[in-house]
Amino acid sequence: MRFCFIIALMLVSICLAVAADGYKVNAEHPRVLLNKDMVKTLAKHCQGALKKEYAELKSNADRAVSTGQIKYIDNKWGTPTDLLACGMCFLIERELGNPNAKKYAEPVVKCWGNGSRITNKGHSAFGFHAIAYDWLYDALTDQQRKQFGNALGTWLTWYTKKAEIMLQHGHWEYNQTWGVSHMNVMHARDAITQKLLISLAITGAGTDHEAKAKQFLNSWNTRIPRDCIPAFDKMGGSWAESHGHGAYGPIQVIPWTFEAWRTATGKDFFQLGAPDTYLKEMSRWLCYLTIPHTGRHAYLDDGGGSKYSSFQGSAPIIAKAYGDGLAQATTHQAMGEGAYKWGNIWKRMLVDPSVKAKTPGQMNLPTGYLLRGIGHVFMRSHWDDPNATWAFFGAGPHTAGHQHDDEGHFMIARQGGLVTKAGGKGKGNDSDHYWGGSLCFNILTIYDPNEQMRRNNKNENDGGLRRLVYNNSKVERGHIAAFQHNDEFTYAAADITKAYTSKVKEVTRQFIYLRNKQKGGTEYFVVFDRVHSSKAEFAKHFILHMPEEPQLSGEKAEKVAGHVYEHTGEGIISSWLSMPQDMGSKVQALSQGKSRMFLKTVLPQQTTITKRGGSGHKNWGHPLNPKAQYDHHNDGRDKGPVANWRLEVAAPLKDRNYFLHVFQVSDEKVTKMDNVELIEDGKTAGVKINNKWEVRFAKSGNLGGKIKTAAGESMSFTNTLEVKDQYQRWNDALTGKKSVKVEKKAPKKQKKQSIKVSKAADNSTLRKPYKNYLKRLQLELDAQLQKNARLYFTYQMLRKEIQITAKHDRGYSIRSGSSDMTIDIFRKFTDSDAESLAIALAKKGGPEANALAAYFSAVNSGKSAASAYLGKAGEHATAIRALFK
Repeated sequence: MRFCFIIALMLVSICLAVAADGYKVNAEHPRVLLNKDMVKTLAKHCQGALKKEYAELKSNADRAVSTGQIKYIDNKWGTPTDLLACGMCFLIERELGNPNAKKYAEPVVKCWGNGSRITNKGHSAFGFHAIAYDWLYDALTDQQRKQFGNALGTWLTWYTKKAEIMLQHGHWEYNQTWGVSHMNVMHARDAITQKLLISLAITGAGTDHEAKAKQFLNSWNTRIPRDCIPAFDKMGGSWAESHGHGAYGPIQVIPWTFEAWRTATGKDFFQLGAPDTYLKEMSRWLCYLTIPHTGRHAYLDDGGGSKYSSFQGSAPIIAKAYGDGLAQATTHQAMGEGAYKWGNIWKRMLVDPSVKAKTPGQMNLPTGYLLRGIGHVFMRSHWDDPNATWAFFGAGPHTAGHQHDDEGHFMIARQGGLVTKAGGKGKGNDSDHYWGGSLCFNILTIYDPNEQMRRNNKNENDGGLRRLVYNNSKVERGHIAAFQHNDEFTYAAADITKAYTSKVKEVTRQFIYLRNKQKGGTEYFVVFDRVHSSKAEFAKHFILHMPEEPQLSGEKAEKVAGHVYEHTGEGIISSWLSMPQDMGSKVQALSQGKSRMFLKTVLPQQTTITKRGGSGHKNWGHPLNPKAQYDHHNDGRDKGPVANWRLEVAAPLKDRNYFLHVFQVSDEKVTKMDNVELIEDGKTAGVKINNKWEVRFAKSGNLGGKIKTAAGESMSFTNTLEVKDQYQRWNDALTGKKSVKVEKKAPKKQKKQSIKVSKAADNSTLRKPYKNYLKRLQLELDAQLQKNARLYFTYQMLRKEIQITAKHDRGYSIRSGSSDMTIDIFRKFTDSDAESLAIALAKKGGPEANALAAYFSAVNSGKSAASAYLGKAGEHATAIRALFK
């Protein structure tokens, strides 16, 4: 029998199990974000590691006590931070033995009055009122607990009419589903965050809403593991609406909900999900999103230019939940730079000082990374250096309304912006043709003069992608088809055909970064596009934005003096300098000097390139749209990112075209581009660069190709997503394991001996007893494994790797790639954890648990190691022994 198939099936089932088992809310307060034991620890830190922070917090609370006022209480877009300062100070001062600690409840009770300030449907920061209620619970009278608890309870049916998670206005990946960071009425919609905090705070308080609170908590306990976590797994670490609308809520409030649930019930939902689920990968996303020369986040979708994107508000929680050194470094840096201003120091107080802060370089993060869910690829030359090269390339699904239509967009920076996004933020998506369209991105346009854009009264025809901005449904519009990373290069390929209307039959883009190990050395980017339009007369353009004016070779024709020029010829070369302050004059550059970029248009061989820009021309409509021949300028354009110039590379009018461009990044003193030669035949197109690199791409079919590196090594581009290393290295960094850099070419793996399954053991003999046991084990084992981060990571890797396929009535077959699952696969993902897993299983007791323990011991160390459990495995012992004949 294929016992290993049953075991693996159970493993996957365990990982996906719905945590529908019971939960118990702590009887004592506080329970929201803090509990009794945490307050004891916090009080000690306030006299040591957090002494400075506590002095600031206490100063805010003392001011509220002396004035009897709560700052920002009637500012519906602000946070009434004095509520949190008073609540936290009460807990700490009481723990420190202050007999007058209850005085910190006085201004809050005064503010709440008869509860009308809490219940105000016009505006009420009802989420923060819930936290303050929980923290001050012991300072309130029984009458006040019921009165204010009843006021809070009225919100449990806000918008959804039922005290349940309804997803009535959107889905898990939409910011208004959770509520925003001011936790007020505006944009609250389903308000999952506020309702969870309220339900946890008022449970057991004897209010009229006890049943509703229980109803919501039951909904949370069921739906988060069952529905939310799979959605977060699919989305990955990048919030779908970007760090713009992510900063407006989810980057902060989702960690608050998970932490509140953990502190109130002891159930740790942080550990659920895949290795690249939203919360686990969040700090990496924001780390890779950071452009070296400014230390700020890149302009993507609705976000950009921020240093923290509100992550400082949840970084202490993420750092504590995962032992995440990147998150810890963020909260330390934010504290040092005064980012916890306007009373938000309470967020910093949730930090665990024992977590060691680490830089990306110290964590040995790879210099190429794919965020699978959103389809974003980040590349860089090295870490912990403001002069490093940085690049972005992206293509992914449309998941939520505030994503922009930018599939295939890329950006490059070194010692300043080189290839940037245009347009500033404008006036927003509703009333700004340029910002709400595609033309501000570095994309391919295919101009159908009869195309009618969605929201046509607000968006003009720019030849770009389908208008999906403000469409809150999930739509496939493109995906990263291949990703490959090593020391020499980082490669990504995207199919973005579905990003356009039926005006195209195929649009693909392949993007490769040829890395130089020497800091400051010359590097290259190669971009190859295949574009097949449904009609030959649909003009195609390669659109590129840069902050500084480029100089071009070729025959020059002036169209508008100082602003518009046409250059024609073969192999046209453009050149321009980086702009260190491309995020605006107020954003100080961290880098030194400048870099120079060269660009050679290799294909089309004979082309016309229009240079357009300067004041009054830098936000121009599509060159072929007669109604768009004006500069789309407004006050918002004066903010970053800076993109004063644009290049429009035109292709010949035919149904199928190829664009092939080589970018060279060098020191600013370099005045001439390296030699770039076209290599082309009937099936491939490519380039030879400086007689060192050779890159070839397939003109049709799979997005493949071949490369010969500067070191003389030849290899093919992958047609898969090679991402296992990036997750393994993260796990090694968290666990302190020293991993060998696998960016270098790995040696050939030694063939490992597989455990063959004996035909003597029949699959069906064990399926029946395990069927009922599985139901019990799912809940018990899942809870225990969450306490062991390393062990739980093993389960998540297994869940990601293994595909289960039912084969009629003959049970289940599990395959990894093209090989049956064997000891090799288990070694690959569990390594020394197999023995720990065996012990965890055996602790559950019973013959089934010991059978599983025996199996994993045998897989890890052989039959002898399994003997300790075989004696307790009952009727299953014979079947296990049969596995190793």
